[in-house]
Amino acid sequence: LKPFWLKPCRPKQPGRTRKGCPGRVRTADPSVAADSGMEPDELEALSAAVEKLRQNPKLLHHPDLGFLRNYAKAVWGVELDEQGKPVPQVPLEIELSDDDEPPPRPKAPEPSAAEAFDIADSDEEDPERVPEDSGPFPPLPPARRPGAPVEEPSEEAAVACHAAKQAASEAAEDGDDAMALQQYTVAIMTGAASALLFVRRAELLLKQRRPNAAVRDCSAALEVNMDCGKAYRVRGMAHRRIGRWQAAHQDISLGQKLDYEDSAVELQKLVAEKATRAAERRAAIAKDAPGRKRHKG
Repeated sequence: LKPFWLKPCRPKQPGRTRKGCPGRVRTADPSVAADSGMEPDELEALSAAVEKLRQNPKLLHHPDLGFLRNYAKAVWGVELDEQGKPVPQVPLEIELSDDDEPPPRPKAPEPSAAEAFDIADSDEEDPERVPEDSGPFPPLPPARRPGAPVEEPSEEAAVACHAAKQAASEAAEDGDDAMALQQYTVAIMTGAASALLFVRRAELLLKQRRPNAAVRDCSAALEVNMDCGKAYRVRGMAHRRIGRWQAAHQDISLGQKLDYEDSAVELQKLVAEKATRAAERRAAIAKDAPGRKRHKG
């Protein structure tokens, strides 16, 4: 059985249509279907679904169409009201109780003062170093409350996630990183994404020189699966790109323990050496700090 929103409108009798239905949807042009990558019957069903939503916008809030609302929010950044119109984004100051407010996601760790000194003083010649990026970052689904049971995604969400994931993979193969990022976001916002799907978006963000955004996605991946070795490894790579050597060393080492990868061996050696030198410099700074204060006084 097809969901109600994929059933095309058909007249009961010749010359007469069902209530609220504009009549039989015109058969899609095969040439148009070929250009869109969809079969004619798929285009026909989609056209019928859109017309049905236009006639009755309240259907947008049917539980089966959660994936469509998530798509609109992920791609256009809007939520739709019962009339199918964007909800105005008005900032509100509302006091929420602990029961109403979802737990905040952890922010990317900030370097300490000593670590910041290491970054500025020692890594100027690092050819792979990139500037730290700031938001806005790609959206993430709400974090699960600590101790809350893991809910299985609905069949519709799983189907929508798979379709968006496939589209993202195809776009990435074609070199269209912007479309790939958009489709990975759609897949993630369905709520049915695996930890590796978050990591794939993180890899793409790192490729786009957005290391802090990549760190954020990898941390979200570890909320889904704390034993995802690739999430630790990619997060370590992101830390490495902004000179956070200690964090990079910890993440890459743990990632290699959970999911060993030959290609990461040289990087693991590099960050281990850098982290050791950074620790030695921090120790020297801490040891010399009292002397500098006494001399100043």
